[in-house]
Amino acid sequence: MASNLGPDSSAALPLRDYNRLTHGELADSILSLTAHELHQLLAYEWVHAQRDGVLGMLRARLTELGTGVAPSGTPSVFIPEQAGSPENLPVMPRIDGAIEGTEQRRPAL
Repeated sequence: MASNLGPDSSAALPLRDYNRLTHGELADSILSLTAHELHQLLAYEWVHAQRDGVLGMLRARLTELGTGVAPSGTPSVFIPEQAGSPENLPVMPRIDGAIEGTEQRRPAL
């Protein structure tokens, strides 16, 4: 089911020479990609080659990123902290009274 879009069809992919990478080179190269970039490769692979090993590798890496693993070379501040449960979410203090200077009349409906 390979589609023949010509030699430049992979030019916009996040990995240079994607079509020429070995399985091992691809496994190393995808560690630095974001989820968006992995989705680009996954879509391209699905349309062009449909190699089960490559599709599985890309999906596995997407799963890793979904659990909070950062792309390699990415500062750790890039990954937001995940709340383990609703009890760990920050709570805004309740303000019962009006704050001085913020009183406004509501328009009549």
